[in-house]
Amino acid sequence: MIEALTCPFCGAPYRETIPAGTVQVKCQYCGAIILVPPSLGGVVRQCLNHPETLAVGLCNDCSQSFCTRCLYVLNVQGGRLYVCAKCYENRTAKGKIAAVLSFVLALIFLAAIPFLMASPAASSDIGGVFRILFYAILLLAISAVGLFIKPKSPPSLYDMMSKGAYMHTPKSFLKKCVKCEREIPIASEKCPYCQARQPEYEA
Repeated sequence: MIEALTCPFCGAPYRETIPAGTVQVKCQYCGAIILVPPSLGGVVRQCLNHPETLAVGLCNDCSQSFCTRCLYVLNVQGGRLYVCAKCYENRTAKGKIAAVLSFVLALIFLAAIPFLMASPAASSDIGGVFRILFYAILLLAISAVGLFIKPKSPPSLYDMMSKGAYMHTPKSFLKKCVKCEREIPIASEKCPYCQARQPEYEA
């Protein structure tokens, strides 16, 4: 039986031919970077944080190799990202910087309102003053969310897989185990739940 490459992130089979010497490929469904296993001609890579553990994929930000416990799943507009803990902290820090800048800008707007009210043109353009006040309050609200509300930590790939490894996989990429009848990736040679051997998959 020819071993098929299955994405460890979404469970979808990789259907393209993998040239000899290829180290990594991109999942055609979820877009994750998959490390090609040695059995398919890839290079053995260990997790950067756990050298005793084989890596399953790369961080989308730093491109380092990590295992399922060290890659965190971020849902973003247009798809999903897999990042390591350090890169997640960097992304969070950028959000804090943006919140601080919003706060400073709001203070500038608020400080400008008394001067605008004192100007002769204020009586004829009171709507403009209220617009500035509205923007200042809006920026304060945005900055408060960024500074004081801690975002929920994203789940690791291991957490997602332990809760239901293939819950985000399209039905067309799944089949039922011949023994336990649980849904598993269509290219699976062995059921990850009951370890039963599966019929040969034909792409």
